[in-house]
Amino acid sequence: MTIDIAAADFLRAHQLLGQHLRPSPVIELDRVSSISGHSILVKAEALQPTGSFKIRGALHVLGALSEDERRLGVIAYSTGNHAQAVAMAARRFGTRAVIVMSPDAPEPKIAATRGFGAEIVMAEPTSAARRALAEQIAQERGLRLVPPYDDAQVITGQGTIAVELIQQLANMAAVFVPIGGGGLISGVAAALKQLKPGIRVIGVEPELENDAQQSFAAGRRIALPGPSASSADAIKVQMVGDLTFPLIQRHVDSVVSVNEAQIAEAMRLALAHGRLWLEPAGAVALAAALTFDEPTGGKAPLVAIGSGGNVDPDRAYRLAVASRD
Repeated sequence: MTIDIAAADFLRAHQLLGQHLRPSPVIELDRVSSISGHSILVKAEALQPTGSFKIRGALHVLGALSEDERRLGVIAYSTGNHAQAVAMAARRFGTRAVIVMSPDAPEPKIAATRGFGAEIVMAEPTSAARRALAEQIAQERGLRLVPPYDDAQVITGQGTIAVELIQQLANMAAVFVPIGGGGLISGVAAALKQLKPGIRVIGVEPELENDAQQSFAAGRRIALPGPSASSADAIKVQMVGDLTFPLIQRHVDSVVSVNEAQIAEAMRLALAHGRLWLEPAGAVALAAALTFDEPTGGKAPLVAIGSGGNVDPDRAYRLAVASRD
């Protein structure tokens, strides 16, 4: 299925979200550059409410609901960041939220979601199982489903990051974007390529969870058999979305992958040189930017989307130590 989201849609969404969110800052990493010699900036979405970019899509969807829809409530499925975003947005708009999660989600993310007042229902630990249960409950209870990525309004909300970047930076050589189900990269890429088409957009996945990289190369969606052992729990989605993949094909320049040691090292560098706390999924884009060695015809900076920062400190420390061994 193919959808079109016009530049004007992203600009309108940016105006709407401006009533609820401040722009996330762009942080330069001191004394850090890519292999190709470019300086590296991080768009710090980890500093958004709920600790990730997901609040953009959630607020955009819930802000457009009718009063009747809000009375009925909403449902979402997620391993954590989308869960927290929908729960918080529902509380802000005075509606109830049901969130389908799975036992493999980090306990702090489950606790935070419950803390926003959401009802949590557990599913088997695959993205397909979470989605199937959420769709079943939505039908049974008459709830509005808020998908984590495969929804035009969600994609448009996430794409407002690109609008902010263009306002914040005069020039960028490339923007690195993590990929889970594809909502973030499809929105950012579609907005950038319409508003400032000369900027390269590079998608990034963990090597252990590289379904989008395989799909991009093959020209068709490829699914992994199940969740991997990657530390990047927030983007452990085994196949990109039906709506997001055509947008990725149309607007993304390339898709690369990074290993677990590179992810952990990127987390360490973000904290040491940018005073920025990133979770593993939030650091994959930075990991790829650090290893970028392609010519770009200039020295404009590289931008990595630091998509989230919801990680337990003890776990982050263990990952960082392991990356130095």
